[in-house]
Amino acid sequence: MDVRALALTLVALTALFGSFVFGFTYPTPNFFSEIAFPLLAINFFLFGAIFFGYFAFIPHIIFGLSLGTQKNAAIFLYLIPLIVATYAGTKLGSSIDKDFAKKKYLINDLKAIVAMLIVAIILALVAEMALPYIIQYWPQDLMGLNIKETQDIWGMISSIKTARG
Repeated sequence: MDVRALALTLVALTALFGSFVFGFTYPTPNFFSEIAFPLLAINFFLFGAIFFGYFAFIPHIIFGLSLGTQKNAAIFLYLIPLIVATYAGTKLGSSIDKDFAKKKYLINDLKAIVAMLIVAIILALVAEMALPYIIQYWPQDLMGLNIKETQDIWGMISSIKTARG
């Protein structure tokens, strides 16, 4: 297990929870809720890979603010795919950095990184598909938290098709 990638992932998760609490307490404009969750998982992966994993916390802050403003308890449903995608991205960034320093070859870790990304996307799709069923059984107004349905991947595809004519 890559300690640097794990530490950067934990920093990003701390930023996610901190911004969720801040958004819950002080509502902010939310513009991140109109993106489908599997695309967000890919975004978290890419931000983990860009700049060797050091900027993985940026989408976590934005997403946490968005969910906190909505008072959306789906953050707990989204947590596992986000952890896997962020860890895979930061591991890729860390592996690229080690490859540049000629300490380790990127190809050795690439198979595991791609497998983690695929698992994260599958878990994100499962979470997105299970969300309408979970909403039915979620208690109404549990400590101010409700589960709200965001746009899913199929809704985004159909809106793109209708926009194209």
